[in-house]
Amino acid sequence: MHEKEAEFFYVIDGAGTLVTGGKLVDEKRTNDANLSGTSISGGETKQIKKGDFILVPEGVPHHFPKVEGNLTLMSLHLPRTQ
Repeated sequence: MHEKEAEFFYVIDGAGTLVTGGKLVDEKRTNDANLSGTSISGGETKQIKKGDFILVPEGVPHHFPKVEGNLTLMSLHLPRTQ
C-alpha cells in the first residue's frame, strides 16, 4: 500500500487476479511511505487481462494473488502534489 501516491497499471500481456481495498494482513512498514502484508482481508477481486487499465488510489491495499502464465504490467506511480 502506497500512502503518498496512487499507482496506475496497464496490462501489456497476460491475465490474472487483482485484489484492491480491504485490510493488509500482518501489516509491516517497508519504508516511510509504504506498507506491505502477507495478504489482504476483504477487498474487491477483479479479473484483469491484456489491454486493461487500473488506477489504485493512494492508501488502498492491492496485490496480484493469481497470475495466469506470465503477467506483464506497466506501472506508474503518481505522487501526491501537495
